[in-house]
Amino acid sequence: MSLPSQVKDHLERIYSQSTGEWIKEEGSFNRLCTSWEKKEKLFSEQIRLLDMEELEELDSESPRAALFLTFSGSLITLGYGSERWLEYASITLRTDVPDLVTYHATSLSAPAAYGRSAEFTKGPVKKTSALYKIVACKEDVPPAEQDKRVREASVFLTNSFIHLNRDLTLPVDAKDADQFNKQNIIAYLARKSGLTQDKVRELTDDYVSMLETGMLMGKSVSFGRLGRFSMKLKPSQKARIGRNPKTGEEITIPAREAHWSPVFKFSASSKDKAAAMPLPESEDE
Repeated sequence: MSLPSQVKDHLERIYSQSTGEWIKEEGSFNRLCTSWEKKEKLFSEQIRLLDMEELEELDSESPRAALFLTFSGSLITLGYGSERWLEYASITLRTDVPDLVTYHATSLSAPAAYGRSAEFTKGPVKKTSALYKIVACKEDVPPAEQDKRVREASVFLTNSFIHLNRDLTLPVDAKDADQFNKQNIIAYLARKSGLTQDKVRELTDDYVSMLETGMLMGKSVSFGRLGRFSMKLKPSQKARIGRNPKTGEEITIPAREAHWSPVFKFSASSKDKAAAMPLPESEDE
């Protein structure tokens, strides 16, 4: 895509104010523009998958759940209703957990439109930077489902954008940190939910323990929209000759008695979303 002039001007301002080592590298501004293009592509694809629609303007009286993307790359999530919950995730070139602001009863004080700031009646966020994209759930979608869709989009996009920022700002030879390790996930959920990290860690540990317990009791256990855990009885096997997949050398595979083995089956939804993700630009990525 060709960046709109307003977006390019905004990125130039961000670039001129950046102090990281990455801006000293040759072609760093072009990399910034490329990163933004990837963000826009991910945003558009996520909206398509969740069957939301892009608008030029969202009326202040509309109750539809919506998601705003600013020129700077920040995300504003609005729940359904006239008095709606708001989440503001400021992730402009952030490479760690984003600044998250949540509020549970606000509304638009004026229509939200492309190129203009969104303004709100209540809460800590009174005004945003200029809006690049405005998307909303379709009017015939039930309120609870609208909330669910914008929450899912917000989590995916916030973390996807942070990942792209890390790729952009890390030195060329640096090893990327694991964004999705337990510590970072707990920190993100704690900020998002307004709980302490200790409480989130306790809840997630208990949740995982319950999933494991159900599986070990022989149940097929749902892991939300990702899929299901279960166990499969594998029959006994005699010793046999096989080949090392790396070297091709013949090896002896020892005999095994019959045993239970954990299994995870991904849902059709997860498979469809994975298939819709953009392919790498080269085989080396």
